[in-house]
Amino acid sequence: MKVKKTVVKIMSLIIVMGALTCPVYAAEQSCKLLPGSSIIVVMPRWTNISDIIPAISASGRTVYPEAYVKAQSSTVKITGTMYLEKYSYGKWTRVTSWSISGTGSASLSKSYSGTIGTEYRTRIVVTVGSESAEATSGSCSI
Repeated sequence: MKVKKTVVKIMSLIIVMGALTCPVYAAEQSCKLLPGSSIIVVMPRWTNISDIIPAISASGRTVYPEAYVKAQSSTVKITGTMYLEKYSYGKWTRVTSWSISGTGSASLSKSYSGTIGTEYRTRIVVTVGSESAEATSGSCSI
């Protein structure tokens, strides 16, 4: 019974702390503590990546895709691609792309003259050290 109360207290603390922090990429794992019991434990999704942030904004007919990637270590190599995608006929398709690279961190900001009435988003595909990741921004219409 004491273990169950402790687990409930820890999970409550994690939930409260989670409401006060920024988003984290993670994956669920189910763990057995005692026979017949199980809880969900959230494990970090990456070991080499600290942050991966795609963004997009617009002004007039111009869209501004952006990417920021930060490694856990300042000596880790980052390589990848930032894609600008548009929503057309029920699916996202590539409009153009740019290479992104750096050591420890990498950022990229571009501009693109878009089409009025079109929805755009930014997608990042990167390798940080030996780890690969992908992230997508919200969408932006012009």
